[in-house]
Amino acid sequence: MNSVLIGNVVSLAGALFMIGVGFIRSRKKILAAQCFQFAIMGAGNLILGGTTGFIANLVSILRNLYCFRKPFTALPKVVFLLIQLILSIGTMQWQTGPGAAGVFRFVIGWFPVLAALLYTWFLDVESASALKVVIIITQAMWLFYDFSLSNYAASVFDILTILSNLYGIYLLTHAGKSH
Repeated sequence: MNSVLIGNVVSLAGALFMIGVGFIRSRKKILAAQCFQFAIMGAGNLILGGTTGFIANLVSILRNLYCFRKPFTALPKVVFLLIQLILSIGTMQWQTGPGAAGVFRFVIGWFPVLAALLYTWFLDVESASALKVVIIITQAMWLFYDFSLSNYAASVFDILTILSNLYGIYLLTHAGKSH
């Protein structure tokens, strides 16, 4: 088996696990399940050569583990944003190459970093609609990143996540209105 197939199989397992997380109601169980899901998805990214995707998932695991124990206030939020940036900048230095292909990898490599930063910053937003917009934006970044890695299994689930959140926004904006 080649690495693209193995990476897609691992990513598919993580994506299917991500669906299961949607059925969990307890905050602590959600955070724990997400840690497992991030680990699987990160492994898929790493197999496919997506180092920054792996780093984004790793920092998300650390963030969730922190949230088990303490409230996610402004200071820890900034600390996790800095950790994400520092680790990502460090990996970006050695994973890009010369020429247009290197520039493309550099730019696309920032998508999971920006997605993780954006999601972390807005993690405590009160509005369900606003959180769904954040999820749509961040999943769109992951979609471009996953597709560039030939991570087709994750790309399909990125699209499904975007569509389900668009539908969720539709339901939230039309709740209580008669049709």
